[in-house]
Amino acid sequence: MLNALTVSRAADPAANQRAAASMRQQGFEPAAQFGWRGGVLQAWRNPLQAAGEAFFVDGPQGTACCIGPIWYRGRFGKAALGQLLDEVSQPGANAAAAAPPIDEAELRGNFVLFLHASERAWLLNDPLGFARVYIAGEGRYLSTSWLAARAWQGSAEIDEAAAIEYVLQGAVHSDRTVAKGVSKLPLGRGFDLGTGQPYARFPGGMAGAGEAAGSLDAAVDQMAAHLRTVFAEIAGAFPGHASAALSGGFDSRLIVAGLLAQGERPRLFVYGSEHSEDVPIARQVAQAEGIPITVVDKESVNRERPQPDLPALARSARFFDGLPNDGVFDPGADRDTRLAQSAHGNIALNGGGGEIFRNFFHLPERRYRPRDIVRAFYRGFDSGVFRRAGGLAAYERGLAESIAVSLGLPAEAGQGSGVPLSREQVELVYPFFRCHHWMGLNNSVALRYGHFATPLVDLRTVRAAAALPLAWKNAGLFESRLIAALHPGIASHASSYGFRFTDGPDDRARRTERLTCLRPVFARPLINAARRRLHKLAASPDFVARGRALLPGEWRLDAALDLARLPDDAAFARALSVEIVSRELAP
Repeated sequence: MLNALTVSRAADPAANQRAAASMRQQGFEPAAQFGWRGGVLQAWRNPLQAAGEAFFVDGPQGTACCIGPIWYRGRFGKAALGQLLDEVSQPGANAAAAAPPIDEAELRGNFVLFLHASERAWLLNDPLGFARVYIAGEGRYLSTSWLAARAWQGSAEIDEAAAIEYVLQGAVHSDRTVAKGVSKLPLGRGFDLGTGQPYARFPGGMAGAGEAAGSLDAAVDQMAAHLRTVFAEIAGAFPGHASAALSGGFDSRLIVAGLLAQGERPRLFVYGSEHSEDVPIARQVAQAEGIPITVVDKESVNRERPQPDLPALARSARFFDGLPNDGVFDPGADRDTRLAQSAHGNIALNGGGGEIFRNFFHLPERRYRPRDIVRAFYRGFDSGVFRRAGGLAAYERGLAESIAVSLGLPAEAGQGSGVPLSREQVELVYPFFRCHHWMGLNNSVALRYGHFATPLVDLRTVRAAAALPLAWKNAGLFESRLIAALHPGIASHASSYGFRFTDGPDDRARRTERLTCLRPVFARPLINAARRRLHKLAASPDFVARGRALLPGEWRLDAALDLARLPDDAAFARALSVEIVSRELAP
């Protein structure tokens, strides 16, 4: 199978050689190549997983290449590519149009796709951008690997504002990256490889015109019907070869319900110690359904392994493409579990994004400005962590402007005096902003090692979920009903929320939701600060000392952030990762 793509549009031998060397250092091997008048496509495979079918089609209609699982009009893999080529190579296709003539709403999966037909070529990803495309040299080089794009650029200089977002939030929440000169393909855009410019894939906007069903029952039935189609496609493409993590929560249960409804018996994992809340619930569910489940205690696994030294951290950075959500300080458990989920040709299914069916930001029914959402959700740290004057204000302004852009609004709409968002726009912030940037990073790393998908979030589900009344989303009412509609048996078991999904949220769950939503936006940073002081939440002094000993001297972010005041070890691990990449991985 193919795990990475690079496209060079420039005759720059030195830059191309640097990028190719980076791909090999990350463990990739060349697998397929295609040259045309506008450049060269190189597809790569990762030998850490068993070889599978390569999604590469070269025929009379044109050439198509894809990494990651792709469905189009119900067809999968090479059949989907063939269908796409048939459509883009039709004589009646408008050669003057920037976008290829395909039905974007029929695309599903997590993928990056190259199409060449009729002397034109395009590069695009799944509609929600969960498989990333990085752009260097102002469009002269594109890659699914951030490290390769950085190597092509040939500079270790960091974008400080982007690095701050990465450290504090686990991902850069804009189209910039931590590497100066390297950007991401924006949401709702493809790349015309002939003109060297992005093009709009959804001229009418990403949101569409979703309308809520007249009743809760009707809405559940409509969504369940769509998810049955999604999981039928997965079962048809990977019969007997699906794996999924199971916890006590909503989204993993919905994934397993969708698979069971198709007669699939997935390979199940649960992550946590024997004393965690998730493990006994997951075991009970799996046992009741007669499915084996593997318990993985990542913390225990890591305790038994040596702490990584600098060479090990550099290898980890190459494995995770530089800067993953949790940083590169991994003794091995994260690496091993990623490989295990996609082993033996399995598709690893993740429930990420399932919060589109719930009130993710816990905001009551009213209009909000982008800055309100930033303060409600993206301020879980000590404001004193910023060392530069105006650092906090610049951070909040950057996130608010990016929220506006993700909704198709001008960046100025994210400033404090911007027009309040409609409730549907508030609901779309989660998939178009949070999921696109944060989840897209995790998904992109996973695709480097096998098939991976987040089937609960495609363009149709997002559009329909945004139109659901908030009262149906609160406390998980709608998603509980959805799980029960797909598979009543698996919905009848206990959850970590204190109720069975067949019963739906109880009085305690509804009360908790109301109290959470009642917290004023302006007060939420203060509440977070009180919680940090009460529970003494901070990065471990021992961990900070170990990181400083490994990399003595001034760090890239020392002038901007007081790293000792970061909220937890994960944030410090990300600061450490920026330093590792900057010092140990020469571009």
